[in-house]
This record gives sequence, structure tokens and C-alpha cells, in this order.
Amino acid sequence: MSDRIKQKLIDPFVIPIVVIAVLIAVIITVGELLLSVVTEGTTKDRLDRPELWMAVGAMALIIFGFGFLASRPQSAMPMLNKPVLVGGDRAFFDPLRPPLDEQLRQGQLGGIDDIQPGFTLYAQSGALAKVLGVLPGGNDYGKQFAGFFYATGLFGASKELWVPFEAVLSVYPETKIAFLAIKGDETEHFGWNLPPESLRRGEPRINEELH
Repeated sequence: MSDRIKQKLIDPFVIPIVVIAVLIAVIITVGELLLSVVTEGTTKDRLDRPELWMAVGAMALIIFGFGFLASRPQSAMPMLNKPVLVGGDRAFFDPLRPPLDEQLRQGQLGGIDDIQPGFTLYAQSGALAKVLGVLPGGNDYGKQFAGFFYATGLFGASKELWVPFEAVLSVYPETKIAFLAIKGDETEHFGWNLPPESLRRGEPRINEELH
């Protein structure tokens, strides 16, 4: 199962639906169980109601059960002491980490020539693409570009991207990171999801902004 399917379908739709279905099943099961032991009487406010004592007993069992588990030493319950925070390995009360940019901007600044296959291209919104190769420059949309990075999109971006050298803002060879001067959702607007004219056959693409 691809990460894109998980990101676009499983996480936002399937998991919430499953959680809601489980909660509904639990609520219905508990309700039916209590209704099955209801006894008719002349008044509602009485102590001889089995469903009342069953509900109280279940709540007491849950409270005392979790209280007992919480009082156990950490070494006695190793399974309960594993970190379960979703979204990272940082403990809940650990100090905040520096922003993403500060973690990635390490080492000396590099240049376009330092970008090689395996580098990750970052936009303002985060990781955008992984560089697969470097292509010579040429004309595209009536403009001259020094060269292109052939890359594969990450986290829902187009599978194929041709990113011009001119879009690179800064390069950090130590972390194999290059930052682009875009927000992250403009690749199709710029036409980066289509190969440049030097790699295609047919009529040149027309820049609609010129008309």
C-alpha cells in the first residue's frame, strides 16, 4: 500500500470511520446489556435495580483496574511504559525542537553544482521532491533555463517533476537538502509536471500569460 493512499484515504477517512464504528458498537453493546437486566417496578427511584448496580460495578472495576495498573512500578509493566505519542518519538513534555528549517540548514552553503541524485527539494510547505537526475538547460515556455532537476514528487506531488535551476534558493550539501523559492502547491502552475520542450516532440508550449 503506497504512502499516498495512506495519506489521502486511510488516515482521513478509513481510520475515523473505524473508530466511530467501534464506539457505536461498544455503546450499543453496553446499552443492550443494561436493558437486558432491567426489572419493572412501581417507582424509578429505588435501589433494587440490577441495571443500576451492574453499571456501578462496571465503572468501579474500570476505575480500580486502571488505578492498580498506574500504581505498579515501571519495571513491572514495560509494555505500558513505551512511548505512544502519535507523530514522532519525542516525549510529550520534552522541550520543543527547533523549527524544521533550522534542523535542515546545517553545514556550509553550497551551489547548484552540489545538488546530486538523492537530494531532497524543499518548498515552504515542506519536502516536495527527491532528485533523480540532472538535465541540461534549454528553452521552455519561451524562456531560457540553465538546467533542470528531474525529480519524483513526495507527499502527493506529481510523480515526475522538472525543476529549473533558477527556482533553487539555497543548497546544504551536508544534509542533502535544497530549498526552492515556492510555496509547494505551484508545480503544475509553473508547468514543472511536464517535461521541457528539449525533451518533447511537437509544438512548443505557449505561455498563456503572454496572451
